[in-house]
Amino acid sequence: MIIKLIKSLALLVLLTACATQQTVHRSWPEGAPSLAYFEQIYAEDLRNQQEQTLDEYLVWVKRYYEGWELYRRGWLDVTQDLVVQIENPQVAQEVDTKMYAVGRAIAGEWAKKTNTRKIFTRHVAIWGNALVESMNRDEELKLIDIVQNDVNRLLADTLPVDAITADRYYAPDEDDVFSW
Repeated sequence: MIIKLIKSLALLVLLTACATQQTVHRSWPEGAPSLAYFEQIYAEDLRNQQEQTLDEYLVWVKRYYEGWELYRRGWLDVTQDLVVQIENPQVAQEVDTKMYAVGRAIAGEWAKKTNTRKIFTRHVAIWGNALVESMNRDEELKLIDIVQNDVNRLLADTLPVDAITADRYYAPDEDDVFSW
């Protein structure tokens, strides 16, 4: 009887895992990089595989792109906000292309378990705020390039994690709510 119960529970766990994987695959965010890209990132990080399942990782990638209960605006929303406010179609396309590339690099790392990653929510928040400021200054392309460089350096371990601060991108001014 106990063996039957254990087998039933094991089967239930396996079926649940399959259903979760199918849900992630069926509902992949339109406009996000391919699922295969992130599956490859996951497969290449053996350390993270010890801490996190592929399904858990993919859920966090989706949250990055779509947002979730704790942070409703995802990278796709931020990109759209940047692109729609740009009047020049060529510049808008370039911003969209660069946001896709930098977002892909950030998401691939940020979605990993905290103790295995090099990009943290604090970084994403800083970059998001800097992007808003870049819109006010008409410096979107310049800032995206700087962020991409910093992301590349974080991933290559040539930039310390604590080097990413708000004042790295824009000096605080008297109107900033959180500067003191």
